[in-house]
Amino acid sequence: MIVSHRKQSIICISLVAVAWFGNALYAVGTPDGLLKYWSPALVAGAMLTFLFYHGSRAEGRHAVFTFVITIFLIGWSFETISIHTGFPFGHYHYTSVMGPFLGHVPVSVMPAYCVMGYISWATARVIVSRTRQDSGSIMRFGVPVVAAALMVMWDASMDPLRATVEARWVWRDGGPHFGVPLLNFAGWFMVTFLMFQAYALLRDRLPKNERSAVISDNFWMAAPLMYLAFPVEYLLNPLVTAGAGQNVSVNGVLVPVKVVHTDIALLTGATMVPVALLAIAQLLRIRRAAEPGRDEIGLTVGHATNAGRSNQLSRRPFSK
Repeated sequence: MIVSHRKQSIICISLVAVAWFGNALYAVGTPDGLLKYWSPALVAGAMLTFLFYHGSRAEGRHAVFTFVITIFLIGWSFETISIHTGFPFGHYHYTSVMGPFLGHVPVSVMPAYCVMGYISWATARVIVSRTRQDSGSIMRFGVPVVAAALMVMWDASMDPLRATVEARWVWRDGGPHFGVPLLNFAGWFMVTFLMFQAYALLRDRLPKNERSAVISDNFWMAAPLMYLAFPVEYLLNPLVTAGAGQNVSVNGVLVPVKVVHTDIALLTGATMVPVALLAIAQLLRIRRAAEPGRDEIGLTVGHATNAGRSNQLSRRPFSK
């Protein structure tokens, strides 16, 4: 069983490494170059595999498919509504770069919702210490709030890069966050919270025997590490030469791409990175607490052993 858990952890960490590598390639690639074109496929493949491999063990096979369907339906519906009405994200439209489309929503958007949704969900479980307990009010109502906040942090770094710098979608009225309206982030929190909350309520009705009873801390460590995969790109952007000297229009004003990259890297370093490190620290704390001699059982055994030794010594005759 221990070997099996170790293999699961190695597989998950390997997928994390592939996603990190793919995003690093994307950062160093030149605009319209081969690296920019092919590296997203590497990242998507690793993250989708992670979603189903990690998710089927942590949540259960039925649960992970329920998760994907829930995220897809809610995400696609609100994307479509907002494109037509401006609610809840604001007025925007996708460009031809994002084709093909399902209605007015790019096909590639929904897998992104699902993979980052699951990574945020799993990382939220780590943060609120629900890796070994998967029921109760905190799991049902607390995890969705934390997971939605993690999604907003990701979108705050991602949206200006994909919309303003790469022109994958266009905000009609612009906005204060490098051309992105603040309404977008309020809408993003609302929609992602609805996704997670709906799944959390559906999850209670799914078979619990599909979830692994005991999963190693290293297995869970892969979740916050995968959450850091996109920050690899965001933090590398200001350090590479790709896009240097180019300008982009932000609310009608030309701004150097380097400035956008630098500010987004600082934002990422102040949001996504700390929460991922918090999750990692939480797992390390749990691991230390479970070490022999630190948990309640270990301390009891230790005291009993010491007491036994004291009794043996007390029965010995005094001698030099």
